[in-house]
Amino acid sequence: MYIDGSWRPAAGSGTTEVVNPADGQVIATVPAGSAQDVDAAVRAARAALPGWAATPPAERAAHLAALGRS
Repeated sequence: MYIDGSWRPAAGSGTTEVVNPADGQVIATVPAGSAQDVDAAVRAARAALPGWAATPPAERAAHLAALGRS
């Protein structure tokens, strides 16, 4: 799981299939997160929000576009 800028093993066990709703095909298998993983992700998102909100919209758009290309 990628949380707070780093990869870490999921605290949960097993995996979950990601299904394309358009055709029902499995497109990925990802680690099954736990409540602990969700809590860590929410804490990281809350901590990042002030900096993200202060970033000019054009810069945020550039970051999101770059992420979409990766």
